[in-house]
This record gives sequence, C-alpha cells and structure tokens, in this order.
Amino acid sequence: MMWHRAACIRPRDNEYVVFGGGHAATIAVRATKKGFLKPKAIAAVAPTWAGPLPIVWPSKRDLEGSCCGLMMYNVLVSNEKAIQSQYKSHVYADPENVTPNIIETRYALTKKKGARYVPAAFLTGLLDPVSSREEFVELFAGLDGRLPVLVMSTSGAPKRSKAEMEALRGAKGVTKFVEVPGALLPQEEYPKAVAEELYRFLMENFDLKA
Repeated sequence: MMWHRAACIRPRDNEYVVFGGGHAATIAVRATKKGFLKPKAIAAVAPTWAGPLPIVWPSKRDLEGSCCGLMMYNVLVSNEKAIQSQYKSHVYADPENVTPNIIETRYALTKKKGARYVPAAFLTGLLDPVSSREEFVELFAGLDGRLPVLVMSTSGAPKRSKAEMEALRGAKGVTKFVEVPGALLPQEEYPKAVAEELYRFLMENFDLKA
C-alpha cells in the first residue's frame, strides 16, 4: 500500500507550482494537459501510473463494498504485517528505514472512516491516469514548451516502476530528469535529498531569493 500526494507552493501571488508523488504526479500532469490545472511548473517525484492488482490480476474487483472486497482490503491494506512487508520489500529502498512508528501510523489511517475507498481504487487500477507506457510518455509530451517539468526517478525503485520512470529520461516535455535515493516514496524515506532537488529546480526556474 502506498500514499500518493500532491502539494503546491506559490512563488508569487496567484501562481503556484505542483509537487506530486506517485500516481498523484501523473494525475497532476494529466489535469494540466487538459487545462484543469494551470501551474507555473510541475515536479513529478517517482511518478507511477499503474495500480498493482491489474498487473498480476487483470480482472478488476470491487474492494469498496462487497464482502470479498472488504476481506481483500483487510488482508492487503488494513493489516500491519502486510503494510510492513510491502514497505520493506518495495515501497522503501532500505528496510531499516521502516520503523514501527511508520507502520503504526499507516495502519491507523486504514481504520479511519471511508479510508478504504482510495486505496481500493489505487490497488484495482481505477485511479490509473493512463493505460500504457506510451500514453504515460505522451502525457508529459503534451506539456512541452508550456512549463518547466522536473521528473525525479529513484535508484531503488522496483524493476517495473523504474522502467516507467526511466521512459521519461530525455522524453519530450521533461525539462529536467534527476535520480535520488529511494524506491516508491523517496519524499518520505529521503526527504532531504528530494527537498534539495525541488529547491534547485525552483531556483533554476523562478526569481526566488535564496
């Protein structure tokens, strides 16, 4: 299970920059391409587009309301052992960085009212903004010449996720491509490295005082 976030900062009044991680990054790019968002720049941190279950189980299942879905949610998502296993195997690059506190806070989130809906949509692919690598690359190409775009790949991402990130290296619409430590959540595991790259990106593209 993973948490995908997007945030924005405002270099000047009525202007903003979007920082997004995972699926949120790709969704932000898609929204910008369609004109729903109008940021001055985008930073895509470890961008992804494919939920895990469709890859290994092409038939999408309802994890939101059915008894089967609730059972799957409790096994795959709202389960401390499952969370720990996922974080240590592929969400974080270094298993030693997966602390008991991280597992406890993630587990607590899964027990909040309505918490199962977004993870269920992510797991089954209902949040996937595109359906292929070609469409993924084309999304970024659609921003070519419109605004600066930073893509931040990670050195320890799972093989398939890494391949999707690397497809953006040198791709049209990608202004800058860098690699940082981490796997699928570098902004959590190595926040300093991510923050340094984001700061550098802003300084290169905006008139900001250091």
